[in-house]
Amino acid sequence: MNAPLLELAPALWTAILAHLRQQGAGVRESGGFLLGRVRKGVRVVTSFLPYEQLQADALQADFVHLSGASFSRLWDYCATHGLEVVADVHTHRYGAGQSRSDGENPMLAIAGHIALIVPDFAQGPVGLEHLGLYVYQGAHRWTRYRGPTVARVMTFKTPESEP
Repeated sequence: MNAPLLELAPALWTAILAHLRQQGAGVRESGGFLLGRVRKGVRVVTSFLPYEQLQADALQADFVHLSGASFSRLWDYCATHGLEVVADVHTHRYGAGQSRSDGENPMLAIAGHIALIVPDFAQGPVGLEHLGLYVYQGAHRWTRYRGPTVARVMTFKTPESEP
C-alpha cells in the first residue's frame, strides 16, 4: 500500500485523545466520529464529533449506544459543515481488539468505513502501535491492523504540509 487510508494532524489527534480520556474518566467507553473529506482515496480527518454531542446518554451503558435519531443529527451536521464521516473512534477498557459487538454492529455498515479502537480508555500513552484499526469489508467482515501495521495505514500530517 503506497498511501495511508487515514490521515490527521497530530494536534487534532492529541485533542481527540484528551476528550476520550476525559469523557471516559477511566471507567467507561467514549468515542465519536472523525469527520473530513476523502482525497485521492485517503480519508483526511479535519474534525471530531463526540457521540455525546449527538445523544446525551450515548455513554451511559457499559458500551456506546446511539439511536437512529443520532444518525440523523450526524448527517445534518455533516451537510451543514460540508463534511463526510471518514471514520469512528472509541475506547475499550483493555486492549484495542474488536469486541463481538463491534464486529457485528459497525457504526457505519458501508464497505471501506474505518473504525479505530483506543485501549485502556485512552488513559495511558497512545501511539499508533497501541491502536486497533479496522476497515469494514461488508457482510460483517473486517480487515484488521494492529501493532506496527497501523502505521502503514494511518499517518499524521500537519495541514501546512499539504500540497
